[in-house]
Amino acid sequence: MIVEMARIRVIGPRAQLGATVRAIQDAGVVQVIDAPCPPGLLRRAIDPVVGRRRHHLTRAIARIDDVLAALATLGVAVADRDGSAPPEGRAALLAARLRVELTGLVARERALLDERDALRGYEPLFNDLEQLLRPGATQRISVYLLRLRNTGALDELRAALSTALGEDHELRTRVTDDGETIVLLLVPAARIEQIDRQLAAAHVERATLPAAFGTAPLVEALPRVRPRLAEVVAALTALRAEAAALAQRHGELLARSRRGLHDALLALDAETYAATSSRAFVLEGWLPASSREQLTTALVATVGREVALEEIARDAWTGDDAPVVLTNPRIFAPFEVLTSLLPLPRYGSVDPTPFVAVFFPMLFGVVVGDVGYGAVMIALAVVIGAAGRGKRIARDASRIGLAASVYTVLFGFLYGELFGDLGTRALGMRPLWFDRREAVPAFLVLALSLGAVHLLIGLIVAAINRWRRHRREALGRGLTAVMLVLFAVALLALFDRVSKVLLMPAIITLLVVFAVVIVLEGATAILDFMTVLNHVLSYARVMALGTASVVLAVVANQMQGAFGSLALGIAFALVFHLINFAITLFSPTIHVMRLHYVEFFDTFYEPGGGPFRPLRHWSPTSVTS
Repeated sequence: MIVEMARIRVIGPRAQLGATVRAIQDAGVVQVIDAPCPPGLLRRAIDPVVGRRRHHLTRAIARIDDVLAALATLGVAVADRDGSAPPEGRAALLAARLRVELTGLVARERALLDERDALRGYEPLFNDLEQLLRPGATQRISVYLLRLRNTGALDELRAALSTALGEDHELRTRVTDDGETIVLLLVPAARIEQIDRQLAAAHVERATLPAAFGTAPLVEALPRVRPRLAEVVAALTALRAEAAALAQRHGELLARSRRGLHDALLALDAETYAATSSRAFVLEGWLPASSREQLTTALVATVGREVALEEIARDAWTGDDAPVVLTNPRIFAPFEVLTSLLPLPRYGSVDPTPFVAVFFPMLFGVVVGDVGYGAVMIALAVVIGAAGRGKRIARDASRIGLAASVYTVLFGFLYGELFGDLGTRALGMRPLWFDRREAVPAFLVLALSLGAVHLLIGLIVAAINRWRRHRREALGRGLTAVMLVLFAVALLALFDRVSKVLLMPAIITLLVVFAVVIVLEGATAILDFMTVLNHVLSYARVMALGTASVVLAVVANQMQGAFGSLALGIAFALVFHLINFAITLFSPTIHVMRLHYVEFFDTFYEPGGGPFRPLRHWSPTSVTS
C-alpha cells in the first residue's frame, strides 16, 4: 500500500536554521522541498560564504575518495565507520597529504607489477635458454627476444626462418596473459646481419627487458632474472604493508570524516531550500503522516520550542507532487521486487503489490500444476534462501518461489500430475478436478475465467480509487466492469452453462450500459471495452503453456521405453525432464508477469510517483538528493 504523506512547514528564528536542518537530518523522515516563498520572506540569496564552504566540502570529499580508492588499489579496503567526525579542516589537510603519498605508492606498485608480469612471462623462456646454451656457446650463438601480436605473424616468422636458415636455428614461444606471443630465437652469430635485415623488413618488434637490467645483453641478463623477480615480489609486499600501515593509522578517521563531510554538504543543500528574512526562516517538506510526532519530538529536544512545526492540510493537496513510499505486510513485501520493475505508482493511486502477491503464484501454479515439479521448486527455493541468508534479494526470491511452489503442488493434485503422467502410471494417481491433457476446453474455460475475474477486480479497484478525484471516469470504469460481467453471463447462457432465461436480459442490459458508457467517455469507450475483451482472451496463454508443459513431461516419461537400454532411456528421460523444468521455471514466470504488466495493470495502474528521498545521514549505500 502507499503510505499517507503529510506536507509540513517548519518556522523558526533565522539563527536556528542550521540547528533545525541538522535535527531534521538526525530524524531522517523528511524530504525537504523547494517550496514557494511565503509573503514577507525572501528566498535565500546566493551567499558567497556558503558557496566557498560548498567548494571546500566537495574538494575534501573528493580527496578522501581518492585516498580510499588508492588504498583499495593497493589491496587495502577501509570499512565504513560511524561515529563523530573530526574537524573538517583536519580531515581536509590529512586527505591532501595522504593523496600525494598514496599517488606515489600507486605509481610504484604499477611499475613493479608491470616488471613482475614481464619477468614471469620471460622466465620460462630464460629457463629454456639456460638449457640450450652450453658453456662456451655464447660466442657462437646470438639470442633474440621478440614480441608478436598475433599467431599469424608467428607462422610467417617460422616460414621465413626455415627458408633462410633451414634447421640451423632454435625457436621457443610463450603466450602472455594479454594474448601476445613472446619468442626466444637462437641463431648462429655469423648470420646476425641477415636475421636483422629480415626482422626489420617483417616489422617484428623486439621485446625489451625491464629497466632494472639496463642495456645488458640477453645472455648476461639471464642469471639476474630470478633474483630480480624475487626482489620485485618483496618490494610489492613491502609496499602493500606500507599501505596497510597507513590504513591502520588513518582509515577510521578518513571513513568518519567522509560521513561527516557528506552530512555537512547535504545539510548545506537543504538550507538553501529555506525561505528566509532577516529574522526568520520557513522550511517545507514531505514526511509520512505517522512520523509527524517523531519529528516534533526531535525538534523540541534539539532546538527547543522556538521552532514551530505545522501540517498543511492534507486534503488541500491532490498528491501529484507528493513522494511515494510503499509498505506492505510481511507476506506481500517480497513481491515488491516484481512491481519495482515498473515506475512507482502515482501518489493517491493504488499499490499493485498485494494483487501481484495473490495472483502471480496462483496463475503460475495453474500453468505448471505438477506435484513433482512443485516439490523440486520448494527444495530449490529453500536452497536459495539458505545460500543467500542475510541478502534481501535472495530472501524475496525464496519466498516468491515458495508461494508459487505451493500453488504448483495444489494444482498438481487437482490435475492428477506428478512429473507428467508418471504418478498415474506408477502410483495410480487420479485428477481431483480434470485431466488437462484430455479436457483442453475445460482448461481453456478456466484460463479465460481467471482472466475475466482478474480484470474485473482491476476495473473495480480503478472505479473505487478514482471516485474521489474523477467521478465521471470512475463511473466509466465501474460500468465497464458491469459490462464485462453481463458479457460473461450472456456467453454462459448461450452455451447452456446457466439458464437461457438470462440471455436476453443480459444482452439488453449490456447494450443499455454500453450506451451510458459512451455518453460518459465518448466513442473511445467502444475501443476500451474491446481492449478489455482482448485482454481476457490473452489469458488463453495460461492454457497453452500448461498444456505444452504436461505434454513435454509425458514425452519425457515415454523415452524410457524408446531405447534398447533401460538405463539409457531413464537417462534421456531425466535430461528431458530437466529441460522441461528449466522451461517451466522461466516461461510461465515471463508470461504471467506479462499478464499483470500489460493486461491487469492497464485497468487501474497509474504510474508517475516520485521516490521518497528524506534528508538523512549519508552512508556509502544511501541514495540522497
